[in-house]
Amino acid sequence: MGHRGQGIAALALVALIAGCSQQAQTQDPGQWQAQGPQSAGGFSQSGMPMDQAQQSAMPPALDTSTMQSAQVIDNNGFGQPMVAAELQIPAGWQAVGGVTWNDGTDCIGNQMQVSWSAIAPDSLTAVEILPGFNWQVAGTEMQMNPCPAAPYRTTREFLEATVQRTRPGARMLDYQDQPEIAQQVTQAARAAQENGQQRMQGQARTDAGRLLIAYTKDGVEMREVLSAVVSFTELQGNVVGGTATINSIRGPNNRVDMALGKRIGDSMRANPQWLEAKNQRSMASLQRSSDAQRSSINDWHNRQMSIINARGAADRAAIRMRGNQEVAGIYNAIAANTSATSDSMHKQTMSGVKEVNNYAGVDGGTVQSSIHGGNQVFQDTANPGNAYSTDAAYPDPPSGYVELEREP
Repeated sequence: MGHRGQGIAALALVALIAGCSQQAQTQDPGQWQAQGPQSAGGFSQSGMPMDQAQQSAMPPALDTSTMQSAQVIDNNGFGQPMVAAELQIPAGWQAVGGVTWNDGTDCIGNQMQVSWSAIAPDSLTAVEILPGFNWQVAGTEMQMNPCPAAPYRTTREFLEATVQRTRPGARMLDYQDQPEIAQQVTQAARAAQENGQQRMQGQARTDAGRLLIAYTKDGVEMREVLSAVVSFTELQGNVVGGTATINSIRGPNNRVDMALGKRIGDSMRANPQWLEAKNQRSMASLQRSSDAQRSSINDWHNRQMSIINARGAADRAAIRMRGNQEVAGIYNAIAANTSATSDSMHKQTMSGVKEVNNYAGVDGGTVQSSIHGGNQVFQDTANPGNAYSTDAAYPDPPSGYVELEREP
């Protein structure tokens, strides 16, 4: 999972450099400057819908013909401020923001955050790079993927959600797909893979588009175009979406100079030293995340084995206890049988010495009769002390007498 987040993060430079210019890469760059009829895609030739609102206080037009150098600074990624990129912005404009790092997330693609703006003297017009976002598409989540879940399946859904979160109250006027931008980024990613600069896992697709919104700022009717290139990858049913940046250009209605975004984007140059440091930092984070996942899996495995072993030990103890009980029962039966046999043998021995035979008495006792007497022995049931033996062929015992059986 981490490699896919890293692959999306590796497109950050592509988006960072091409981001501002992608808004102007249409069939006719000039169509975003002049008034004209509504286009088939829903954007007018100026990029504005036909509901042209009136401004209460239109500021004077800006002169952007002269450019000055500016920088995108990474203030805390490497112990001291480091230039991430250099570019040209209109003279007199102010550059603010830069690159920050969020080490509180294990989602590698969400660690680097680019938040940078070039703001005009009128405080209304600006070219801006907003932080991107990486997520698991809701319903396809994988437990071991640390990236958060979100419902966005298209660039349009993602941009509309971003506007609702960052531009509350803004009106969404129109959306336009940009397949040519998606194709350019796909080709750049493919070339990076072929050159071994990045690795992508799973099936990938790229979706690009721009969203036109309107709102009022300081009494001025504003227009803003937000654009993004979102990469989606699917691996074993888990779909991950992500974009390194969201790019924006805004200004008073009828004053949004889309070609300016292209001029700024075309001038942007990344610092190779920063790129190398960024890649090393991301790889180190990826390694830590992978190690933590392996450790978590090993801990879970060890806990499960402990449970299994404990259950096995209990089962083995129960088996041993049942075995011991069965053996003890056998020993007890043998002992009881041995004792009974010994008693019987002793009785027979004593009977032989006394020259008597033993008979089972009516009261549960034993009646002994001389071997020299009769073979039939009778006992009085009312008075067991009275017994006699006889050899008579037809004995006629007194009333109450019963014949006894000889013991073995």
